[in-house]
Amino acid sequence: MALIQELNRGQIDTCLNEAIRRKVPVSVTCRVGGLWYNLRSGIIKQGQDKLWLQFPTSRSGTEPEITEGLMLGFTFKLGHHKHIFNTPVEAICQVKVDAGQTNNAVCVPVPLKMQRVQRRAYNRVNIPANRSVLATFWHGGQDGDRSIKWEGWVTNISGGGFQIRLPNRTAPDVDTGDIIGVCIKVGQEFESVLADAQFRQRIDDDRGVVLMAFQFVGLNESQRGQETLGRISRIVREFQRHNGRRRTAGGAA
Repeated sequence: MALIQELNRGQIDTCLNEAIRRKVPVSVTCRVGGLWYNLRSGIIKQGQDKLWLQFPTSRSGTEPEITEGLMLGFTFKLGHHKHIFNTPVEAICQVKVDAGQTNNAVCVPVPLKMQRVQRRAYNRVNIPANRSVLATFWHGGQDGDRSIKWEGWVTNISGGGFQIRLPNRTAPDVDTGDIIGVCIKVGQEFESVLADAQFRQRIDDDRGVVLMAFQFVGLNESQRGQETLGRISRIVREFQRHNGRRRTAGGAA
């Protein structure tokens, strides 16, 4: 079965209804003023052509201004899959919930397109020992200034993010939450991955090596981003197969 599946309208309605019934948490991403935000929400109810969601909030307390027309990316988990879609804000409103209370909400059109991604695509896979995967990155996202950039070797990757290894002396000064643009070159059999990512963590070891962890952002915001996610998923699947064959061969030995 493919790691990524395009759902039809009937499947979309079924997934949304199940997410509402189970009160599944929904992750929301958006880009405002050149900055990416990761927010949390949940689907309150579905009409014939509309969805009402809890007004998105941030765990960090730093929140963007959400206005009509802003494109939002949504992901939620059901079973062994993540479901991804994007749709613009149609209205900011209040919706009645349990016990007659009202909550702030956003109203969006029911998506015409939704992707179902196997969650194993988001399991980090180590880069095989016989492969060298180079990442070049720079401040400001894909469209940022590339006159200053850095290189490191990818140690693991998933549909959610990646980790880079590089010498301490060449590691850039990056703050948690900063957005970078990255180009990951896997090999001739795969087109390079070009994406936006958010810096999450830095680990220094006593050998003078730095590990820098990044989270992909915005992959569900556009057709190009979804194609990039598909490319990453194929890379993950290939490395999972490779590592599985090596474990099997080692066990047989």
